[in-house]
Amino acid sequence: MMLGINVGSYSRWGEKRYEKIKEHGFSCVDFNMMGTDNFPYCDSLAETEKKLTAEKELAATEGIEIYQVHGPWHWPPNDSTTELRNQKFEHIKRSLWATSVLGCKNWVLHPIMPCGISERGTEEAKITLDVNLEFMRRVVDVAKGYGITVCFENMPMRDLSIATPYEILDFVRLMNDDNFKICLDTGHVVTFPELSVGQCVRDLGNEIRAFHIHDSFPDRDLHLLPYFGTIDWEDFSKALKEINFNGGICLETAPPYKLPNDIYEELCISLGKIMKKITE
Repeated sequence: MMLGINVGSYSRWGEKRYEKIKEHGFSCVDFNMMGTDNFPYCDSLAETEKKLTAEKELAATEGIEIYQVHGPWHWPPNDSTTELRNQKFEHIKRSLWATSVLGCKNWVLHPIMPCGISERGTEEAKITLDVNLEFMRRVVDVAKGYGITVCFENMPMRDLSIATPYEILDFVRLMNDDNFKICLDTGHVVTFPELSVGQCVRDLGNEIRAFHIHDSFPDRDLHLLPYFGTIDWEDFSKALKEINFNGGICLETAPPYKLPNDIYEELCISLGKIMKKITE
């Protein structure tokens, strides 16, 4: 099992970021491509490929695997029309290409939200399902060309009809494709206080390909450090062992960036120790 963190959390160390990531006890990273107003969406293909190749080499020099990439995401959602979804699809194609240049095989994406985030229990939920099935099949067709697995992420919106880990699991089974698996976001599970993170791990089992690790409190998406919220991390650890998970476990949280460098680094080192404790 590989321990990971978002590489953006280490941007203050510049070209030494992967050296520090390794030093702090991590062996893989989550690479963020959510914002579409900047890299890797705005430069020419040639310039983007040059930057991505340099990134890949920096990671490889330190023996760090780029285990997963987070695909495009906007807030608030802007998926309401075919035109908007087609624009997103173009960004997705660019992101999948960039992911392949990095040599990464796992790519995380949120559900499409054509009717917004409050359609659970309404007739619009059927529209959400149908639009997602059509859209995700297009996405998987592109991903397969690069040998990439799309990892569908559970969401923190209680009134969205494709949000809980179990709704994500049902959707993955409907897709029925080896290149379409799950990214389990632990903090998002907490939004549904009736659910147990550990039990979700057990029930989703080998459909899980990636993780976003962070803590929270019920009905909120806070991206806290592990043990700073309500998750039972001991049970989570047991569940990982029970399903024999052997991929990457990546944090989607970090110390507050405005901290002085020395204190920030101390907390990063502590995060590495926390992750080791959770997975040992």
